[in-house]
Amino acid sequence: MLNRTVKEKILKIMELGLEVNSREKNTVFIRFSGHCEIFEVSIHSKGWKEGLGADFFKDIYFGSSSENEARKKLDEIIEKLEKLKVN
Repeated sequence: MLNRTVKEKILKIMELGLEVNSREKNTVFIRFSGHCEIFEVSIHSKGWKEGLGADFFKDIYFGSSSENEARKKLDEIIEKLEKLKVN
């Protein structure tokens, strides 16, 4: 079960992802698999193109990550998305 702080960070990432995706050049993919508690974010900062990988990728398996480790990764994702939002 995800705690309140982690849920809030995930919602913040979803919000930022939607804002960043409203621009043409940035493409953000966000996936949460509730049945196995996996959260994945990939960012193609110059836009998605077939055959090219993401510039930024983080995945978190909440079932095996400590709370501090999960929060740190979520904060890294938020920081990356906030930078893209400004640029």
